[in-house]
Amino acid sequence: MSRGQVQTNPERHNTLWQIFPATPPKFAVCPSGASSFLPLLFPHRPSSFAMPHAIIRVAKIKTAGAARGKTAHNYRLVDTPNADQERTASHNKEYINTAKVDYWSLAEQRIAEVVTRKVRDDQVRAMEVVLTASPEWFKRDQDGQAEDVREGKWVESNLDFLKEKFGEKNVVSFTLHQDETTPHIHAVVIPITQNEKGRTCLSADRLFNPTTLSQLQTDYAAAMGEHGLERGIEGSRRQHQDMKQVYGQQQATAAELAPLVQPVAVQAYKIETMPGLTGRDTWKAEQEAAINAEIARQVGEANQRLERAGNVAVAHAGSSEQAETLARQLAISQGLKQGHFERLEAATEQIEHQTMTSERLAVQLAQGGGELVEAMTKFGNQEREKVRQELVEILEGVLKEPVHTLAEFRLELENIGYSFGKDADSKTVIIDDSSGAQFSGPEIQPNGSPLTPQIETAIARTAQQEYLASEAGKLATELATEQAARAARGQQPHEGRAVLEMQAKDLETIKKHFLDVRAGVRPGAVQADGRVQLEIVYQHTQPTIRSINTLLNQAQKWTGVTVQEDRHDREQRQVGAERRGQELKTEKTQGKSKDRGPSIG
Repeated sequence: MSRGQVQTNPERHNTLWQIFPATPPKFAVCPSGASSFLPLLFPHRPSSFAMPHAIIRVAKIKTAGAARGKTAHNYRLVDTPNADQERTASHNKEYINTAKVDYWSLAEQRIAEVVTRKVRDDQVRAMEVVLTASPEWFKRDQDGQAEDVREGKWVESNLDFLKEKFGEKNVVSFTLHQDETTPHIHAVVIPITQNEKGRTCLSADRLFNPTTLSQLQTDYAAAMGEHGLERGIEGSRRQHQDMKQVYGQQQATAAELAPLVQPVAVQAYKIETMPGLTGRDTWKAEQEAAINAEIARQVGEANQRLERAGNVAVAHAGSSEQAETLARQLAISQGLKQGHFERLEAATEQIEHQTMTSERLAVQLAQGGGELVEAMTKFGNQEREKVRQELVEILEGVLKEPVHTLAEFRLELENIGYSFGKDADSKTVIIDDSSGAQFSGPEIQPNGSPLTPQIETAIARTAQQEYLASEAGKLATELATEQAARAARGQQPHEGRAVLEMQAKDLETIKKHFLDVRAGVRPGAVQADGRVQLEIVYQHTQPTIRSINTLLNQAQKWTGVTVQEDRHDREQRQVGAERRGQELKTEKTQGKSKDRGPSIG
């Protein structure tokens, strides 16, 4: 049987045997083997039952304590009564966080990597995602133990789904549990996304709200479809069924079964008096036919009762499971009620204590001081210092980013959670929106220096970086680099230079070409591959600049020859060649005028 097929549920079998008597009804006449018919009634779940479901649940991790508790539970660092300890060691597996770092540290580390905005203390740092399937979907052995799925396609599909849905780096833990009745996965996702301005932010509300959670159920079911799993009924309220209704179903089941499981009344069959010696064969045939008819009637009645009892039993099995589920929910609810009551009592006591303390504090303030005033002032100063240090760190981070204007700098701080105002002296102060603490310039000196000059420096740096990244900036950088190299060589602005690299066999020929146009030549170093260099030097203004220019242009096309020349020399030799061409043209025109002699008027 494949994983997607319906499989036997041992617990449901047990329910059926609780409903039926320990032994079948007695018959006046019972065919051979009738006493073993019960196990054959329901060997499997009916084929008309729905496909098993893909199940995904999420829960917020709001505090460091909650994160540590979940870490300890999921990695079995604390006693887990419902877990099989032997299977914990052999069948559980962590696929990502193999070092078993606590979830809070994983969240803080990931947030620090990509989120630049201030993270509020009450923000959700992580989400726990539980993934599993209906219990009957998992293949099981004869003892009802689910088969090992550690290397199976189902686990791989779950991991791929989370990475694609929330981002690979945001899935920081992925733990398979196989030490409980049904295999399931605990994953931890850091809710990092983009806000409306396209900035990276931490927001569980954006990723996990009623709309997105409904879509998450749909998307997860689609991803698990290849494994024969489907989505539960969208918008279903089945889990809210009233407990009394389920108990009513069970009582109705018992009432229905009462008459059906009573033994079939034994009706003695009377055999007519045997006739004399004649007609015995006919009499025998008639009596056998009558006996067989009575057997068939009584067995048929018993089978009809058993069939109806079986139908009721199947219905009861479903309601029994519901009853168990709702009973657990009720127990949890009662526990939560008790917990809420205890917390309410503790909160009430705390409020009363705080009220008394507030009254004493008010009196001491009115009297000009006291131990509560001193304690409150000390505490306030400590908290304010923490906020100031955090602001300084944030300012240092913002100053490292591109800053185009002072207005943009202020807007960035406002997006993080700060605002600007004026103090009693009308000087600008930065206000922490969450605490209300405000700070003047001398109090906040990121990198140990006043803030305003650093903002101006950041604006200038940003402009310079963007200029250097532009085409004009790249050209200016290249020219500056070339001029520095020319200066290092002692090369004057009107002096040209080019370095040719070629095969050793071509050296003399190329050297002669440049000597013929009166360029200076200097043989250079021999390379490891046997190629040699030839340095060409010339003046941008020398009479043969046109020939030198033409020869260098041709050299760039010669086979096996490379030409190294800076932009300045390349442009100036071309300018020099054009200028020399104009000079020759002018000289030629003037020469023709002299040849014609004076004109006759």
